[in-house]
Amino acid sequence: MKKIIISILIIALIALTGCQTSENTINVEGSSEITVDPDQAEAWVGVSIVDVSADLAQQQVNTAINDIINSLKAAGISEDDISTEQLSIYEERRWESGKSTVVGWRATQTLKIKTTELTKVGQIVDIAVDNGANQINSINFGLSEEKEQEYKKQAIAQATTNAKEKAETIADSLGAKLGKIRSVSESGFYYRPYAYAMEKTIGDEAVAEAAQVLPGDVTVTARINIVYNIG
Repeated sequence: MKKIIISILIIALIALTGCQTSENTINVEGSSEITVDPDQAEAWVGVSIVDVSADLAQQQVNTAINDIINSLKAAGISEDDISTEQLSIYEERRWESGKSTVVGWRATQTLKIKTTELTKVGQIVDIAVDNGANQINSINFGLSEEKEQEYKKQAIAQATTNAKEKAETIADSLGAKLGKIRSVSESGFYYRPYAYAMEKTIGDEAVAEAAQVLPGDVTVTARINIVYNIG
């Protein structure tokens, strides 16, 4: 009886071992980088005021911000394309003769204004400055959500082709045959807008500089990981 049981166990072990066949694989990463024209611009403009009290400083900032928004809307900028990016108020101090002296309260508010009319950037900055903006932080040229998705598909398709070509080259060099795909994963998608850092951030000089800013190219990149079986 013991011999029969031992024989059955041996047969089962052999059968199980035969089912566990290992497969060779190739793991490759494909990448792509495409350069495209931007279709959207964003300008960051702000108002920053110091006064003797927090309330007075904030009131002046609110007045200027409302004037900027109303003037932008009158110029055809949609309210949906105007948003508050920063809002702060704090006690401002200055070091004098080794002592910290209270200067007053500083209130600051920054607006982000978007437009798909890239030639309007200078006009947007002009309107903001004329209505009380005293900070022009930066101007970005990027992609609308629709264009970002369109170029994402292109970049991923190119990265996938790149990965397949790498896998085929590796398999050929090994004298192997490329088999079925075991897994696919997107390991990264990124697009870098063209950011213009203003040299002049205050007054007429900022307006003149913004009027001369030209859109720069936008870089879109993608990476794909693919694991293939090989025979």
